Amino acid sequence: MWTTFKQNLWRWRGVLVTVPSIAGGLLLLRFAGALQLMELLALDQMFRLRPVEVADPRIVLVTIDESDIKQLGQWPMSDAELARVITSLKQQKPRVIGLDLFRDLPVEPGHQSLVNVFTATPNLIGIEKVIKTANGQVVQAPPLLKQRDQVSASDLLLDTDGRVRRSLLYLRTPDQRSIFSLGARLAFLYLDQQGIRRQALNPDQTQFRLGRAVFTPLPSNAGGYVGLDAGGYQILSNFPKFQQGFHTISLTDVLQGRLPRDLVRDRIVFIGLTAESVNDKFFTSYTTDAIAAPAGVEVHALLASQLLSAALDGRPLLNVYPEPMEWLWIVAWSTIGAVIGWTALSPRQTVFKVVLLGVALYGGAYVFFLLGWWMMIMPPLLALVGSAITSNGYRLWENLKEYARTLEQKVEERTLTLQQEIVERKQVELALVESEARFRQLAGAAVEAIALIEQGSIVDANEALTQLFGYSTAEAIGMPVSQLVAPEYQALVVQHLQAHHEAFYEVVCLRQDGTTFPAEISTKVMTYGERVVQIASIYNITDRKRAEEASLLDERNRMAREIHDVLAQAFTGILLHVGAAMEIMLKKPAKAEAHLETVDELARSGLAEARRSVVALRPKLLEEGNLSSALKRLTTQMQVSSQTQLTYEVIGAAYALAPHVENHLLRIGQEALTNAVKYAHATEIHIELVYEETQCFLRVKDNGQGFDVAQVSLERGFGLVGMSERAERINGELIIQSQPGQGTEVIVIVNRE
Repeated sequence: MWTTFKQNLWRWRGVLVTVPSIAGGLLLLRFAGALQLMELLALDQMFRLRPVEVADPRIVLVTIDESDIKQLGQWPMSDAELARVITSLKQQKPRVIGLDLFRDLPVEPGHQSLVNVFTATPNLIGIEKVIKTANGQVVQAPPLLKQRDQVSASDLLLDTDGRVRRSLLYLRTPDQRSIFSLGARLAFLYLDQQGIRRQALNPDQTQFRLGRAVFTPLPSNAGGYVGLDAGGYQILSNFPKFQQGFHTISLTDVLQGRLPRDLVRDRIVFIGLTAESVNDKFFTSYTTDAIAAPAGVEVHALLASQLLSAALDGRPLLNVYPEPMEWLWIVAWSTIGAVIGWTALSPRQTVFKVVLLGVALYGGAYVFFLLGWWMMIMPPLLALVGSAITSNGYRLWENLKEYARTLEQKVEERTLTLQQEIVERKQVELALVESEARFRQLAGAAVEAIALIEQGSIVDANEALTQLFGYSTAEAIGMPVSQLVAPEYQALVVQHLQAHHEAFYEVVCLRQDGTTFPAEISTKVMTYGERVVQIASIYNITDRKRAEEASLLDERNRMAREIHDVLAQAFTGILLHVGAAMEIMLKKPAKAEAHLETVDELARSGLAEARRSVVALRPKLLEEGNLSSALKRLTTQMQVSSQTQLTYEVIGAAYALAPHVENHLLRIGQEALTNAVKYAHATEIHIELVYEETQCFLRVKDNGQGFDVAQVSLERGFGLVGMSERAERINGELIIQSQPGQGTEVIVIVNRE
């Protein structure tokens, strides 16, 4: 049994070492107060995340802002004006009035009137400053109100960062007189009138029940606080979160009789300053900037609302756990973190579990916060993270030591293996050198230019390449391969290299002296030493292109002769028969009809021959200019020969496309224009040629009859099928949009390269 116990201790040694170290260190930091501010900031965040509550209808504020002071013409306001305000409020019979204004000295005129009002208002509570200021001063209460025990303390408790997170219910004056704070005094008076009074729950009366709430004074080490000055009777401020704030009315409205009916009836009324010039602003847990900071009178009202809601509505107060439970809470999370770090299979798994449990810790603390319990977050979170990191690091360290021991055992075995590998490597390197030498001999003997390319740059080249482009070998090595081609083809070459295309493609190459020549390039991936490179073969196809051009010229001459021999004869026959028919039309109609039939046959035969021949010829319009000017001349010609209104527009900077692309685009535009005039009977046609950076658009739009694209037949010679086929030949996209009675739009889209 003892052996098993020792084995278990050894098995969990990382946890047993980590928990006392991390938890003990955090407890020492907590006792020193080093974690207090972090915990208070976490508490503030939970306050800001809590749901919004409805404004307390039992409280009304009479505020004095800058506009009210300007209306009064002086500050402090005269006793006569203050007496008028209190008198106006009394008419609606509020349950209690809190005067959050220091009035220890008379402010004439009207002091006697104010004294009379104080005497006639038993539910009026004034204030005095009990806790000494930084310069040791206090502010006394109005003498008459102090004599009638209608005085409360205006003091608010500030934490080290200047925020109000604790509230005073009562405290003792220097003359050992107990005095309630303003918010607490007004709340207790309000509840007294409903028969709700404090009921002591222990002999020293520090714990008491008020309605549905039980109050316990805040100890010096409560929640995140350490060594707190717990003088007086303090509780944690659990102020409600109002979206619109309390019901308010300005002092000017009260003085000028604009007090709404029953606004303050049977309610608590606070009278106080909200003007910026008096610097009576305080930060609470909800405050994120100085603009939104509430005034002192609003903080007193928040405390009164907290007490009323707790006593009447059962809204929870904010309680803390006993200090030993907080210690156990830190130790428990340290243990959880240590177990996670010790048992995790990888640091990534440790991080995932720690993040998941950290979210669960915060979520649980937030739920308990909504239920009225302040559960510490930062010390247990630090314990979780620190213990997980420490135990996981300890585990990794031991794994590294074990790995080092294993590595030492394998070093000798590996040494022998490496010696054999070195011999084999030398043999491979020798074979590689011989292979490279043979490759250089073959490349040097090759007729075509050859370049080895790595990451787009030339790493080696044969003599044929240097002769073809005019660069020396030293100049060629390191040069980007795209520099060997004309600028308009550089993107195409880079695209093929990046995609590792092995097909042939044609470009225009650029020599060092600036001259160009047509070339055909093919690339192939290969291993060169220990590097993966591409070998590019570049063929000068100037002779082939010249042969093609000569062949094309021969074909055009042949077509010209064919047109002359066939079409010219057909048209000559037509003219002769038409002339003969006109001469005998009146005398011998039967013979004239025979001549006309012959004319019809000759015309049909000539038309067929023309359709067969014309597709082989490049348009004369393109021979005399570019695509843009050809379309413009075509538009002008059709405008002259028809009654249709044609407009032509070029958008963007024009650039040259491949000759066959311009040819097909012109033919498609010509067909679209012919269809719009001949079949659609359009009165307006708009032609638009758009040049973009990477694409070119041709758009022909008319207002003609239109047709159903899905039902139209595509078998019309050089009609829609011809346009579709031409678009396919140039890798373009043809879009035809039309509806009966709504005109037609033909769009062709081609890539620039």
